[in-house]
Parts: sequence; structure tokens; C-alpha cells
Amino acid sequence: MELSDKVNTLLQEANVFEPPVPIKNIAVNWGARVLPYELGEEVSGILVYDNYKGTIGYNSSNHRVRQRFTIAHELGHLIYHVSDNSGKEMFVDKDFIIKFRSEKDYSPKEIRQEREANAFAAFILMPKQFIFSEIKKSKYKELSETEVIEEFAKLFDVSIPAMTYRFADLNISSY
Repeated sequence: MELSDKVNTLLQEANVFEPPVPIKNIAVNWGARVLPYELGEEVSGILVYDNYKGTIGYNSSNHRVRQRFTIAHELGHLIYHVSDNSGKEMFVDKDFIIKFRSEKDYSPKEIRQEREANAFAAFILMPKQFIFSEIKKSKYKELSETEVIEEFAKLFDVSIPAMTYRFADLNISSY
């Protein structure tokens, strides 16, 4: 199933038709437990899959919008990277920049999985159809691009960099 189709299905099943997306509820609907943890400065989230159940842990000391992205990211791992045949799996996610500065060599599979989980998080927290519906509203016509991104980041409850990347991904620059 295509990523956008999967996200649309999840949103419809959760009766979510406008931002902000209640990502914790969606993860719980998928069958995950979602819990805050003290994970230190470098770890943003963790997914533990054991006994056919997933537990998403997010860093309780991170900012709320970072926590939301982490939950969405870990849900992406749960949906796309955990096999029902595996008894146990674990994903530990450090901040993306820290991860690629570290001494550890990441396999092509690990890099692909991290990119897929990030894409899933962006798609579900900032659904394309929600953005295009919102951008048509007249209240944004007089605002600069920076102001529009700031307003959308607040509305979608995501960081300004995340919304900036999403706008770029959707080729939104003039409206």
C-alpha cells in the first residue's frame, strides 16, 4: 500500500479530518502502547516490539512537537518495519543529525528505514490534503511565506523546520 494511501486510511479510521492530528490516539488505535520515558539527551524515541505488541517510548524531556514527531516516527517503524513473524525487535532513535555524526556505520537498510519512518511521520502529522485545504483560506493571502509556515506549524502542532520541509516536499512556495 502506498504511503499516502496508508496515511489516509489511518486518518479515516481515526475520524481525523483536520489538524492537528492526534498521533497518540492513532498509535493506540494501531495497538501500540505510548509512554513517556527519560531517555537522556541523545535519544528521542524507542520502539520495543515484544510478544506481538509494540511499545512506543518518547523522550519526556523533549519539546511537545518533538514528542509528536517521535511518536509518529516510531509508529512508522511499527507499521512498516516490524514483521509479525519476529518475536522481538527494537528501534532506538537518536536525533537524526547525531545519528549520522556518530562513529557507527549504518547499513543501507537502517538508513532506508529511518528515512521511511521520517517520511511516514511527515505524511501523517502534515497530511497533504489538510495542507492544501488550509492554504486556500484567504487569511493567508497577506502573510509572507515565513509567516504562513509559522502559522501552519502552530496549527499542525509541529516544528517550524518540519513544516518548512513539508512545504518544500509538496512544492508549496507561492499561493
